[in-house]
Amino acid sequence: MTINDYIKQKFQSFGNLSEADLLDIVVSNGLNGEDEVTEGNIESVSIAIAKFIPSLLARPKSINESGFSISWDMDALKEYYAYLCNKYEIEDELNEISSISDASDLW
Repeated sequence: MTINDYIKQKFQSFGNLSEADLLDIVVSNGLNGEDEVTEGNIESVSIAIAKFIPSLLARPKSINESGFSISWDMDALKEYYAYLCNKYEIEDELNEISSISDASDLW
């Protein structure tokens, strides 16, 4: 499976990805969309996907015009983004993560 096909299929469950979006993901991350997905490049491809997701969340959730409709599952997309950030140790810029810190030294 090519990198382009892999990325299209990964986004398919969230909504449609345009050819321009696909090109942006691939080119801005130094990937060749016609290369095959392998164990050696799957991490780079997944990181490229994660880096692109914040730009998708800035778009409308759905567009309806003249019988043509496009919609995105933004909540699921945010969850997928959080998963990728956690897996590849990328800073999650979208999801606020609570943390508990030890304040016992302040007592």
